[in-house]
Amino acid sequence: MLDVHAWDSLTVAEQTLLRAAMSGGSLAGQIQVYGTALRWAGAAEAPPPRSWTEDEQRALVPAFAALTLDLAERGLVTVRRLRGSFPAEDDPAVVGAELRDLLGRPSTWLWNPRPPDRYRLAATEAVGEDWRRDRYAVPDAAARPAPPAWEELDQDQRDVMICAMEASGMLTGPFGIWADLPDDLDESDRAGLVDAQLAPLLPLVRDGWIEVRYRPAPDRNEFTVIPFEGLRRAFADPALRRDDADDWGIGLTCVYTHAYLALR
Repeated sequence: MLDVHAWDSLTVAEQTLLRAAMSGGSLAGQIQVYGTALRWAGAAEAPPPRSWTEDEQRALVPAFAALTLDLAERGLVTVRRLRGSFPAEDDPAVVGAELRDLLGRPSTWLWNPRPPDRYRLAATEAVGEDWRRDRYAVPDAAARPAPPAWEELDQDQRDVMICAMEASGMLTGPFGIWADLPDDLDESDRAGLVDAQLAPLLPLVRDGWIEVRYRPAPDRNEFTVIPFEGLRRAFADPALRRDDADDWGIGLTCVYTHAYLALR
């Protein structure tokens, strides 16, 4: 391994790009991922509990271009152009002036549901097993109440865990795993149904294993984080549930945090 530093000595930006490289992740969207990583790390420069705006992402493109070039020059990552829908060993590497030009373009880093070309990061053999093992490590993960083991979960709990694992998983909306709230419910019945739906989710959010987000649009990677204390209000709000929407990707969703992924 070319770099012998411990994982926790790397910057959050370095960790973000190296994690993406280890999984063959796309360059597009990584600056947004970086914002979330800063927030979960408790960094002073983290964005508020929401996604970064396009302007905020564009402002970080020069720094991410320089950092990616540095990681490539150190022999830790390569940038590859996808030939097909999924990463492949023979995806061609982008190098030299073409790489510098690619990394300097904001369109390379901004998420796009229909990009003309797709580029991914790939980790080299110089990225050792220690980094792969520690890539989601957070300082306080072990101090939290342990998440339930899979065999201890009922079906409702398993559905939530699977939803958090899947990039396309939605809790509400037209493709959500939870049933729509009937329009004719009175306030008491609505609150009771919301509480029943939230029961498998609440302890996972409370203990920091899962984060809940509201997504307003299917063609942008924008989101607002719903804090634990706001879950009941959010899931009772038709304007946030979006049960009447037509498109995937609108409504309330959930994702695993690094604290949970560190234990897997």
